[in-house]
Amino acid sequence: MMTKDTDRGWSFLEHTADIRMEIRGGNLAELFQNAALGLMDTLFSGCPIAREKNILLEIEELTVEELLVTWLREILYRYQTEGLALADLNVLEISQNKVTGNLVWGSPPENCLPEAEIKGVTYHGLSVQEHESGYLAHIVFDI
Repeated sequence: MMTKDTDRGWSFLEHTADIRMEIRGGNLAELFQNAALGLMDTLFSGCPIAREKNILLEIEELTVEELLVTWLREILYRYQTEGLALADLNVLEISQNKVTGNLVWGSPPENCLPEAEIKGVTYHGLSVQEHESGYLAHIVFDI
């Protein structure tokens, strides 16, 4: 996949077989929000998702890296099992080992098919780093 630069808080990076993404955020909440929106953009780029229902999602893990992977896995799981796509979200509370978010879900339009079939969120090449301008993460989606 070719590098696709965006000003939305994420971009796609070169990877031999899977989808590799760089995610940016001015703070940890923005990083997690951009990661979730980037995942949905990977699936439904440019497709409007109707707002149908809100779900409160709360996750606890030992590290911020594990927290990011579990966060994205939960979002992907909802899509895979319920056919719901993320329309919007708000990270309500976050720390290095806990995130709580209000996620707004909806059905993608029938004529909007996923651009990629993502099987999972991996730990391969995973990094979450704090910088003076905020946070930067790299993550790989298994396709």
